[in-house]
Amino acid sequence: MTNFTHNNHLVYSTGDNEYGHRSNSFEKFSVRLGKVDHDQYRSSSYRQELYRTADIVYKEFGNDLVVLLSGGTDSEIVLRNFVDIGVRPRCVAIKFAGDYNLGDINEAYAITNELGIKLDTIEFDIKEFYYSGEAADFGSKIQCTQLAYLMSYYNIAKLSAPAVMGGEVFLSRNVSVGNDNYWSYVFRENEDASAMRFSLLYGIPLVNEWFSYTPELLLYYLENPMITSLISTKYNYKLTSVSSKNKILKTLYPEIRDKIKTHGFEQLRAFNHESYRQIASTQISRLESSLDGIPYFTALRMLKGE
Repeated sequence: MTNFTHNNHLVYSTGDNEYGHRSNSFEKFSVRLGKVDHDQYRSSSYRQELYRTADIVYKEFGNDLVVLLSGGTDSEIVLRNFVDIGVRPRCVAIKFAGDYNLGDINEAYAITNELGIKLDTIEFDIKEFYYSGEAADFGSKIQCTQLAYLMSYYNIAKLSAPAVMGGEVFLSRNVSVGNDNYWSYVFRENEDASAMRFSLLYGIPLVNEWFSYTPELLLYYLENPMITSLISTKYNYKLTSVSSKNKILKTLYPEIRDKIKTHGFEQLRAFNHESYRQIASTQISRLESSLDGIPYFTALRMLKGE
């Protein structure tokens, strides 16, 4: 089996089946993390772990690897990691018919032009993919409900090459009626975990958890002062880390281009919402109250081996 993360330290299970498909609505979905090498963690840094990730992935995937460049911050950092260690991978961007993500494509060209990397574009009709029923059929094979993921996997399958996507560290606040709230590291069953199911089904190595690829890299980020401030500030009125992400990554990787948190699907917001609901309605729903991820402080304890 391919490494989805370094030594497959990040593992999800559905029921008793690691990296498995859901067979009924009551199976528990759970996620666990491997612990850091404390000597490595003490002697390294967030930046060095990014480079280490690029080196590990390149050595495993080889010269045929493809970086899917969305034009966003995450994929830009992925590409810069490779370039910074002397690797110049093939870069591919998916361009929507109707120019819905033209701003993203222009940003992808700006990034690759700055780095002296050739960018290949794939023309793709995202609406036809959905309305033809092909997205739902494809999604049922890997139990994925998110169109952005499905169109990426669909084109990776056509490329038939080892591929690297972004995969941000997404944090979400869970709020209950009793005002008892906590933050969690999010790893979603029908979205993030589908990358592993896709890779196993199609036999194509795929990294979609770049920023969680090593336990050390993930722990550096989770212990970043800007993240701990986000977690500990009770009345910041934030429910996710999305609006803070680009600012945090800019402090960690100052070379990245300034950009706002937008992408092509924000030009298709109503369409994306419709497609998500419809595709989800064709798949097995989860009735068991699993968490899509791990509570923040539990994740810290797992990573530290406590």
